[in-house]
Amino acid sequence: MQIQIVILYFTKNNVLHMGDTYFSMRYPYIDLKSGASVHGYIEAHKRALLLIDEHTKIIPGHGTSSNKKELETNVLMLENTQNSVLKAIKDEKTLEGVI
Repeated sequence: MQIQIVILYFTKNNVLHMGDTYFSMRYPYIDLKSGASVHGYIEAHKRALLLIDEHTKIIPGHGTSSNKKELETNVLMLENTQNSVLKAIKDEKTLEGVI
C-alpha cells in the first residue's frame, strides 16, 4: 500500500500547510500500521523544502507556526534518528539497546 500525502502551498501568501506530515518542535507520530514510513516523511519534507523560501510561513499539523530553517532541522533530526536506529538494528542490538 502506498500512502498519499497532501501538502498545500498557498503561493500568493507564501504559506505552506503541511498537516500531520509535520509536527513542529517535536517528534512526529508516524502511523506505520497504516503504511506510513520514516522514509516517506523525510521525502515529503524534502519535497516541501523545494517549494519554499526563507520567508515562507509553515503551518504544521501540531505545534507552533514554523519556517524553512526549522523544517530543514526537522529533516536532519529524522535522518539522524533513522540512521541511528538502522545502525543499531544492523549491530543486532536488542530493543532496549536501541532505546
